[in-house]
Amino acid sequence: MNRTQHIATRAWVLFATFSVFGLAIIVRILMVQLDPAHAAGNAMLPQLQTIEPERGRILSAQGHLLAASVPRFDLHWDPTVINTQEERTDFLGLLPQLAGACAQEFGRRSAAEWRDFLLDAHQEGTRRYVPIARNIAWDRRQAVEAFPWISDRSRNRSGFMFTEKPRRDKPFSPLANRTIGLHRPEGNSVGIEAAFDSALSGQSGERWMRRIHGNYWIPATDDFVRTPEPGLDVRTTLELRTQDVASDALRAQMDHHEAQWGCAVVLEVATGNVVAIANLERNAETGQCSESYNHALGSAVEPGSTFKLASIMAMLESGRIRPTDTLDTGNGKLKPAKGCSPMEDTSHPQGGYGPLRLEEVFERSSNVGTALAVQQTFGADPQGWLTALAKIGIGNKLGMSLAGEGQPKMHASISERDWSACSLTSMSIGYEVTMTPLQTAAFYNSIAADGRLIRPRFADALLDGEKVAEAFPVHIIRDRVASRTTISALQSMMELVCAPGGHGTAEDIFRDRPYRVAGKTGTARAVKPGGGYEGHRGSFVGYFPAEQPAYTIAVVVQRPTKNGYYGGVVAAPVFRAIADHLYGTNPELATDRGNQLAESPRLPVTMNGELNTIQALYAAFDIPFLIDTTGSQDMPTHVAAKTNERTVTLTPRTIPETAMPDVRGMSLRDALQLLERRGVRVDIQGRGTVRRQSIAPGTAHRNGQTILLELS
Repeated sequence: MNRTQHIATRAWVLFATFSVFGLAIIVRILMVQLDPAHAAGNAMLPQLQTIEPERGRILSAQGHLLAASVPRFDLHWDPTVINTQEERTDFLGLLPQLAGACAQEFGRRSAAEWRDFLLDAHQEGTRRYVPIARNIAWDRRQAVEAFPWISDRSRNRSGFMFTEKPRRDKPFSPLANRTIGLHRPEGNSVGIEAAFDSALSGQSGERWMRRIHGNYWIPATDDFVRTPEPGLDVRTTLELRTQDVASDALRAQMDHHEAQWGCAVVLEVATGNVVAIANLERNAETGQCSESYNHALGSAVEPGSTFKLASIMAMLESGRIRPTDTLDTGNGKLKPAKGCSPMEDTSHPQGGYGPLRLEEVFERSSNVGTALAVQQTFGADPQGWLTALAKIGIGNKLGMSLAGEGQPKMHASISERDWSACSLTSMSIGYEVTMTPLQTAAFYNSIAADGRLIRPRFADALLDGEKVAEAFPVHIIRDRVASRTTISALQSMMELVCAPGGHGTAEDIFRDRPYRVAGKTGTARAVKPGGGYEGHRGSFVGYFPAEQPAYTIAVVVQRPTKNGYYGGVVAAPVFRAIADHLYGTNPELATDRGNQLAESPRLPVTMNGELNTIQALYAAFDIPFLIDTTGSQDMPTHVAAKTNERTVTLTPRTIPETAMPDVRGMSLRDALQLLERRGVRVDIQGRGTVRRQSIAPGTAHRNGQTILLELS
């Protein structure tokens, strides 16, 4: 028993001894870990860290730098590296020169103050991270590295350390600021920076790093464990000069009219390239305009009269109405249906336009005429109207590469809750439907591109240095939005809107310009938050040169408060300024038209008219011509003339015996002969050939009826 107790006692003694010994080890470990000197020593140990690569650049179409990661450096000094008498002697000998260089480069202190500051830090001998300067540019870093004491020593021996802080700079800011966008490493990047983030970001690397203070790290060696691969460059479609003109012209109009916001988009017709995109918004407090939101891409608004192009396209495609069909707009006021607000034309106070052909309805932007046309065409089949618009592609997103494209709105079915008896006519003039300015521009561009709906693109390639790493092809969303006949008719209507001396809503805007424009003005009431309307929105969309379209331009100005609000007043001048610039800086636009003008005098353009008279003129001036009698055995009495490069082709023109003849393109003499034989009275406006006739060809007429001929 005593032996057993003795063994047990020894066991407990051993257990207690080992317990105390183990506890002592744990306490020692804790003491070591909590010891500041030891913690600092661990912090000095190298760690393998991820190294972010250099982010790719964003370039203009001509290669100008739009955005780049420009290195900036913070400079700190570790005076504890001076730990021998020889180093102290050298440092003190160079200190006056070093202090003078700091005073000249960084300022903030005099040379004497810099000397005292550096000397105090050296004598204290415990601070490892003395701040010297922040945000030093790359070229200034090179200047600092040439300072006395720093230049003849390595980084570790001088104690002066640069910590890189990449910063994204935009050399031409604020041009296209919201489109280029922002890069936020933590996320929520926007614009081109976000759309091409994966390509711009590159591939990260790894490197051994050593912490010197707080969360500041420096390379432990000059080599990488894995070398970071820099990002690719993005070559955008933006042209800086055009972008500058668009921004300046838009700003001038917004200031003149004190508008809330505005945007302008310039597309290249053949490719859909976004050549320029300006977005400006007025600060309510300062009155200054700046880029704060991409309205062209993201703001889906009621387009107003610019939507009439889609309306008439759908009507013509139905085959139920023609451009020459006449609609009686009366005194310019119409109540479309019971419970609907009355519609008015701008001509209502002067008594209205009266009878107008559909092409004239578009030219004069008659709300009443457009409403009557859609009632005549789709009044019995409103769902067919919605189907026709959907077939065109109205109501769909473009599928832009940039995030934030606004969702267009359009009724899909007449069974929807918010469809009413007023919706048919309201939609026809651009209400109860929303589109972004960019979507509207793309639709108008499809008319310029002979029916091809092309997705706008902001970039055409990724570059690896000078080499194209990836090219982005032109993307055609729809090969044809309408028939060739409809597209041709719409092109003619858009030209009438802008023809100088005509009756279009933009007929004065492009007077005396060396190019022709096809376009449409738009004026709409602006929706206010919470419902209802407040103020107006003016717009103009079109393309030029009309005979060979190169550029499509859309301009929208929201809530102008001074000096008018119609689209022809607030938006069309921006279009004109951009077109003037493009025409003046693209010689090929002037050359094409110049060649046409140079060749034309060889064969003068001939009016339509009586064959015998035209033959006599051609014989007198020795002009070659052909008579196309295909399908006709008899020699025609009247012909239409088409002047080609080397000859003139005359095609028979049927002149009805009882119905109203088509006298457009004829001389006044020939037109009067035909009309007066039918007992029609003729009123004349202008000089030259017949441009329009107030009674549509082929319609019945009565004896003594008056027809108005407009000459040009």
